[in-house]
Amino acid sequence: MRSLVLIVAIAVLCPTAAFSDDVSDLRDRVLKAVAKDPADLKKLKTHTLKAKGISRIGPEPSPATFEMSAVWPGQVRLQWEFGVGANKNTLIVAGTDDRGWKKISDMKAIDLSVEEFNDFRSDTYAIWVSTLSTLSDVDSKLAMAAPSKVNGEPVVGLKVSRRSLPEITLYFDEKTALLRKMTYKSRDAGVTLNKEIIYEGHKDFNGLMMPTKQTTMIQNREMLTWNEMEFAFPEKIEAKVFEKP
Repeated sequence: MRSLVLIVAIAVLCPTAAFSDDVSDLRDRVLKAVAKDPADLKKLKTHTLKAKGISRIGPEPSPATFEMSAVWPGQVRLQWEFGVGANKNTLIVAGTDDRGWKKISDMKAIDLSVEEFNDFRSDTYAIWVSTLSTLSDVDSKLAMAAPSKVNGEPVVGLKVSRRSLPEITLYFDEKTALLRKMTYKSRDAGVTLNKEIIYEGHKDFNGLMMPTKQTTMIQNREMLTWNEMEFAFPEKIEAKVFEKP
């Protein structure tokens, strides 16, 4: 009986160990792909992004821009501009630790409600995970995901879980190990939605391989396409950037 128990235990434990090795191997491979020098990964803690492209949120496509400033995990400021000339609208949403605010065009900035802040935190957490800087955190639980394809090209998947936050699935190019897709669920206006982001055109930004094109899909509908993306990694972003005006 003791030998039978031992055999069952080995049968159960061995696949788990192999699975864990697969996760570690993939994690190490993708981190090496994004930064040849491991020291450069520290730059991802503080970074900015400027992007240009097309919004399909409204009834007709319109020019759009996006700017982000982030000091992960506690400080994030996002700004979108949609349209041109008299039809231009601006949306700014920012958060610091456990509170946030928003400002629409020329209207007065107002505090986010608890529900709005939780929704904001879920989406900004996904952005943080997409930098890959959380993959080595002790609070991040990693597991292999089913393989998939992006634009017909094979990708390998990695699930990232963290308590009280959405489960994120990242997909990496089989050959280059660069990030090609991210999927997760989060709420907008109280409704839980499926979100998918496609990444393309990676190039070197100060030692880090980052995408230069990005497409955001919500419920399988294309919403935002960034055709130009520029990353920067300043040593510091002033706290006033995140403060409510």
